[in-house]
Amino acid sequence: MSSPPLRSSALVGGLLFVLVGQEPPRPALPPITADLGTFGFPPTTGAAPGYLDDAACALCHTDLSASFEKKGMGRSFRRPRPEEDIEDFSAPPFFHAPSGQHFQITRSGGRLLFRRWQTDGEGRPIHLFERDVDWILGSGDHSRTYLYRTAGGELYQLPLAWYEQTRTWGMAPGFDRPDHDGVTRRVRRECMFCHNAYPDVPAGSDAYGAPQIYPERLPEGIGCQRCHGPGAEHVGLALGGIGLPREIRASIFNPGRLPPERRDEVCQSCHLQPSVALPGLRRFGRGDYSFHAGEPLDDYLVQLDVEEEGRPAGERFEINHHPYRLRQSRCWIESQGALGCLTCHDPHSRLPERRKAASYRAACLTCHESADCPQDRPSGPHSGKPEAAGDCAGCHMPKRRTQDVVHVVMTDHKIQRRPGGPELLAPLAEREPALIGVKLLDPERGPAGALGDVYRAAAVVRAGGGGADAVDYLQKKLAEARPDAIEPWLDLAHGQLRIGRYADAERALQTVLARSPLHPQALEWLTLVRIGQGKPDEALPMLRRLVSLHPGRIEAEFNLGRLLFLRGFPAEAEQHLKKAVAARPTMVAAWHTLGEVRLARGRTDEALPCWRKALEIDPTYTPAYLSLGKALLAKGDRAEAMRYLRHGTRWAADPDQVSAALAELKPI
Repeated sequence: MSSPPLRSSALVGGLLFVLVGQEPPRPALPPITADLGTFGFPPTTGAAPGYLDDAACALCHTDLSASFEKKGMGRSFRRPRPEEDIEDFSAPPFFHAPSGQHFQITRSGGRLLFRRWQTDGEGRPIHLFERDVDWILGSGDHSRTYLYRTAGGELYQLPLAWYEQTRTWGMAPGFDRPDHDGVTRRVRRECMFCHNAYPDVPAGSDAYGAPQIYPERLPEGIGCQRCHGPGAEHVGLALGGIGLPREIRASIFNPGRLPPERRDEVCQSCHLQPSVALPGLRRFGRGDYSFHAGEPLDDYLVQLDVEEEGRPAGERFEINHHPYRLRQSRCWIESQGALGCLTCHDPHSRLPERRKAASYRAACLTCHESADCPQDRPSGPHSGKPEAAGDCAGCHMPKRRTQDVVHVVMTDHKIQRRPGGPELLAPLAEREPALIGVKLLDPERGPAGALGDVYRAAAVVRAGGGGADAVDYLQKKLAEARPDAIEPWLDLAHGQLRIGRYADAERALQTVLARSPLHPQALEWLTLVRIGQGKPDEALPMLRRLVSLHPGRIEAEFNLGRLLFLRGFPAEAEQHLKKAVAARPTMVAAWHTLGEVRLARGRTDEALPCWRKALEIDPTYTPAYLSLGKALLAKGDRAEAMRYLRHGTRWAADPDQVSAALAELKPI
């Protein structure tokens, strides 16, 4: 079946056991939740049940836990503690010329403070934004990025990153552009799935369309149980003294006992990512935290591969391409499963740098003969290069600059006889990939027929790409496949909303509501349909009911506040807008609308800080420049009005509007 005309340039239980042999039936056990609670290790419940703090693992597996903490996976996510600093906080502020913004992260006692500002025409700081760093994402082996958490429980990424290989500050991946996301890029569960252990959150809160919120207390690091499965029963049997040794061993998953293909899927659940621009989709009906190590990965994730304009498939190399590139290697193909992640990598221990070449060479020699390598030949390509002697990986899996994180070089896991030379490390400019084709990575194991096409199209629409063609294709394939799951119908409705097809979006949302009558996302988007259809009086009671039934939906609070203001209820509007900015302090449109409400209520002095706040968050937000300039002029502060408007003529998203407003000010 031919690929649809999809094009995107968007940069986005029970416990499982492995039984050993034939074991007698396990006797009924007392409730392990209460038992483990007495040891200080209450298991998680809800969306990801049966997981424990990794400190429980360390009680018995002390050495393994200590060595794992030194691995990148053990340091993938954590609080910013001074004793773990690797950054140069004394470095000058980083200036990003395309956006005219200065960035700095500094250490102040136990706090990491992020600051971002611009300078006006006279060199004075303007639009200063400050925020504590709440979490560090990334081990620091290559880079670190920085997150903050809002009062509403959302996580956001800050635009500055630390690059350890060059020991410099720079823009985080995807931010090196004039119109970057600034401080408003939300961290989604799909991302956290691979960067941390599962949090303890309510059942259903990880479903598609559920708010992207996190508890204040989160695990720190990938942890043992992401690879070994939930450990509550294992620890309960061991610490409670009620399990036989064989039972204790059988109650935890060991990836090494699986056949090679299934064994590597544990690693591939995170490390097999063909395209960062178009991630694979969870199987419809699966929560983000529902994957258990040991289950077939295809039951959880539909992996997609892409065709990129101007870059052949064999030349694509991204930071998370380890298995993706390895699978292209002749060594991997001909090994028929013998070569895998664990052939070279010990997931528990960090291999010292001085031992890496010999260790990887030993793995190569399980198939190859030493005499096969020309390094031992006097006239061979390695003659006179003692540093290359015995370094199979250094020659055939060289480090290479990644195309999505351009400040980082990584080992290319595509094993090649002649992989290239110095050009692999040449500097790259960050750019958005133009995707011109989408396919299932493993068609024989993925959803077949029209349903497979639904996944392909839904991924493009979900990523915001493809335009009307992708939306039409998704609608066509949904009509053929008619899946019971609600996720692709939500994707269809969202895509139709984006292109203004309100009647079509309503039909898609009614399909969702027929299966889940109180689905909050469908109800929320249905109010937008009514507004788009010019029926605000129908949308208003729907929004009131929605925030009553599903409190904490920040967009709904904002939409209700804005609609109340437009319908002439400013006092009630202000209350809902205040709730929105309290939960999400970086919601630019809510700050701006709150300023408009306060101005309408005759409280200009309270409106001015709202518009200034909007510009601190997003220095490109045109409406705030216009409102602020007009209000300052009305107060008689002509100089300050001109200061903001002049700045906006350079940095606003619509500088022509700001220039027109400034032109009206110039005559005295």
